[in-house]
Amino acid sequence: MPGKQRINAEERKQKIIDAAKPLFANYGFNGTSVRDIARAADVSNALLYKHFPSKEAMYEEILNYTDWLYPKILRNMNKLEPSTEILIFIFYAFFRLILFEVPGSGRNQKEHERLLFYSLLENIDYARKSLNKLYVTAEEVVRKSFLAAEKSGDIIKLGIDRRSRFWFIHHLAMGLNLCHISDEPAFDYDTTFENLMEDAVYFAIRGIGLTDKAIEKYYKPEKLKEMMKLLL
Repeated sequence: MPGKQRINAEERKQKIIDAAKPLFANYGFNGTSVRDIARAADVSNALLYKHFPSKEAMYEEILNYTDWLYPKILRNMNKLEPSTEILIFIFYAFFRLILFEVPGSGRNQKEHERLLFYSLLENIDYARKSLNKLYVTAEEVVRKSFLAAEKSGDIIKLGIDRRSRFWFIHHLAMGLNLCHISDEPAFDYDTTFENLMEDAVYFAIRGIGLTDKAIEKYYKPEKLKEMMKLLL
């Protein structure tokens, strides 16, 4: 009987990571043991430690989901000319990227979401690093678009800084995602998921201070949906 096919060190390392991701995503950092990962990867504990010195090191490696996604979005964001319309588009993109499947992400996106939520409950490192990458990716074009909206009179002055408004919108999108992360949503909004997202975006951009006139002029969901091709 032929033996198992030999694989090189990089392939073995990737196999371990692929085995670890769904375990961390489904059971959290604390609920997953090195033995669980070794068993799922079909390797011994000793061989696993040859590639990773600790469970924490494997957890850190899994952050590569955002390493794949964010640089691509950043390159395309930097091509956008800051304006009120782009400010609305960026926040629309937040909701669409968080609530709907990112093309080409496959299972990685769902695992990333579960890892993020588990991280908020226990080992905060994954969430902190992931959210920091998001902020670094979007901060410059968001800041310039806020300034453009203020200069155009499209946004009212609020006693809330831009960074907080940025995060408030993101947290609303994350909260909606959390309520729908299982196959059965936690709430029945009595509308389609697409309409729910569009209503949430409207609620969010109104909340950050955009005027009715600016929203009426620039908040065109069908156009914004088409503009998503600019990012992906």
